[in-house]
Amino acid sequence: MKRIFFILVCWLMAIQGISQNLSPTQFTLICDKSPGEVEEYLTANNWTFYEAKGETQNKLGNAKFVYDRPNFKLGDSADYLLFFHYSERVKARGIEVLFKNKAMYKNFNEQMANLKYKLTNSTIDNGSIIKVYKKGPQIIEVTIPPNFKGMNGYRYLFAKNSSYKKIRNK
Repeated sequence: MKRIFFILVCWLMAIQGISQNLSPTQFTLICDKSPGEVEEYLTANNWTFYEAKGETQNKLGNAKFVYDRPNFKLGDSADYLLFFHYSERVKARGIEVLFKNKAMYKNFNEQMANLKYKLTNSTIDNGSIIKVYKKGPQIIEVTIPPNFKGMNGYRYLFAKNSSYKKIRNK
């Protein structure tokens, strides 16, 4: 029994060591914060601000972050990217996380099931499967890539229902 417990603890530590450090619940809590609040929260959790683009008449603004890569430069690869989408004009905010780690994908889906998110829609777009989950006013959109050529990876978009369509119509 002790050996099984030890193996389980080692496995959990290994998963944490190769993954970013925020859960779906934490992403849903920060998705509607201000850009400054999001930056402070992410920086405190080992995410590094990379760049931002301001909002225009036709596009939402966004801020990009990378996990555990303080010296990230254009052209570098990163295991975890985060995009904070925002608009003061149309009152929309959301967090989009991109990663290639299949264990993280399974972990996020288990957490969503435990939190009682329900699958409400699914489609295929550009070869990817897109699934939309809802719980109360919160939406989580999951994009599953067909393969991992180039920059393809799992994408999770966390947004309130009121912001979701505005973010998707960017």
